[in-house]
Amino acid sequence: MVLAAALVCGSASAHNTDGTCGVEGAQMVVVGSFRFTSRDLMAYAEQSQAGGGVCTPKSCGIVDDHWSVATKRSFDYCEQIAPGSVALVTSPASYNDPQLHHTAYSFGPGTPDLQGVCMICRLPSPSSPIKLPARSP
Repeated sequence: MVLAAALVCGSASAHNTDGTCGVEGAQMVVVGSFRFTSRDLMAYAEQSQAGGGVCTPKSCGIVDDHWSVATKRSFDYCEQIAPGSVALVTSPASYNDPQLHHTAYSFGPGTPDLQGVCMICRLPSPSSPIKLPARSP
């Protein structure tokens, strides 16, 4: 689990999907994983017309490319297996390239599988004591 978190936090820089929760004390928890072949992604694009002008979560405003199809497929899968979870792609590295992900990432014969994890933000237990700020006299 620590390895997965390290991979996610280190590789999810594209579009600020950094694997962190915005609530103090909350933690990102891996709830599943995925591995899609190029064939899987091509079938998904044809079936859902994912490449036909779809805006994806956290998109750059660029549509109709392989990165967008892969992102939509990953997010859809994670939502199916654990509603409310988000997809964090860990491989290939070109998917997470901070500047060139839309042009550097592609799928097709001979390209690496798209791999990653589905994560959800787990809030601290409500029975946990709440730390109040110290009062000044």
